[in-house]
Amino acid sequence: MTMTLVAQPMATGNSEGDSRTVATLAFVLGLWATCLGVINLVYGAYGTPENKLKVVWAAYLSMGTLYPDLYTADMVYRPASDSVFMILSLGLTIWGGKQLHDSTEGGIAQWFKDFVTCDSWLSLMSMKEAGGRMTAAMWCLVTGGIFYIYQGIEHWNWVDVGVYSVTASLLGFGCALMFAAKAENQE
Repeated sequence: MTMTLVAQPMATGNSEGDSRTVATLAFVLGLWATCLGVINLVYGAYGTPENKLKVVWAAYLSMGTLYPDLYTADMVYRPASDSVFMILSLGLTIWGGKQLHDSTEGGIAQWFKDFVTCDSWLSLMSMKEAGGRMTAAMWCLVTGGIFYIYQGIEHWNWVDVGVYSVTASLLGFGCALMFAAKAENQE
């Protein structure tokens, strides 16, 4: 059984494939948000490597409505902000993981194994495996991930809108190319 990087391609009338895609997205977004929450609690998630600032999630997610400052220099734990963000991100991770566990033969461990050994990864090194579209898709996904991690570590801007814009464009274009390549292969 081979697995695509985004679980299964979405097809008209395929609610199982659609729900696996949503579960995968929820799981990955939840993991990412959980990592951001931990980085923010321990080091702060914005600023410069020398002058790190802590994100106030209540202000950030409400665009300043619930709290006036998006960032703060003090590393004080804010239960109403930090706890709610971590509960939401962990909840999203757990929900996505449970859905993947229930919908994958062999559970979440098999899903991880399928994810790591997915045929799509071979496209990074060869167009023969799945064609040029899949190669371009995988390189967009990998480049987007590396760009985000590099910018976060080097410039300490884990929540910078400019970095999100570039990363989202690369990831979105990569996913669109992946779905196009898979649809082409199914025909």
